[in-house]
Amino acid sequence: MKKVVILLALIVSAFSAEKELAHIITPKGGSDPLSDNKQIIREFYQAFNENDLKTMNSLLASNYKVQDSTAVFDSTYSKYDAFSKNLTVRSRALHEALPDFKLKVVTMMAEGNRVLARVEIQGIQRGPFLGVEPTNKPVVIKTFALFTIDGGKISRLNEVWNELGVMKQIGYIVL
Repeated sequence: MKKVVILLALIVSAFSAEKELAHIITPKGGSDPLSDNKQIIREFYQAFNENDLKTMNSLLASNYKVQDSTAVFDSTYSKYDAFSKNLTVRSRALHEALPDFKLKVVTMMAEGNRVLARVEIQGIQRGPFLGVEPTNKPVVIKTFALFTIDGGKISRLNEVWNELGVMKQIGYIVL
């Protein structure tokens, strides 16, 4: 018992604020907010991968926002549905362009109410994509997304996609 108390005291002294301990020590039956937030993102990406719009939308706040971190002027308009700020439109467009794509969450990190995810989507372009007719070429889309979770729902998504790399892959841009 003494060893447990000493170990616990060492852990507690290693952190300056009780808030920082929430992801390490939770009360019996309690939840870990960081793990809960990461689970919301896992469920979101699983629903996106399966084109399960009902589940995907149930994880989004009614007034969620999507921001493209690469845009100099961030508007609400996207020329291509595959990068639409309406995630239902985006999911449909990606599933049409890459019908058998596989989405893989490469890594996730959480802090407070934010989760950062690095994701890869791989598929064969069998439908129109970014204004390019089907090429039957393999496509790998890489994205970083920073999610904000409020009240158990995704309220904000700030992301970076490799659009230029995708356009090279499908042969639209040759450098």
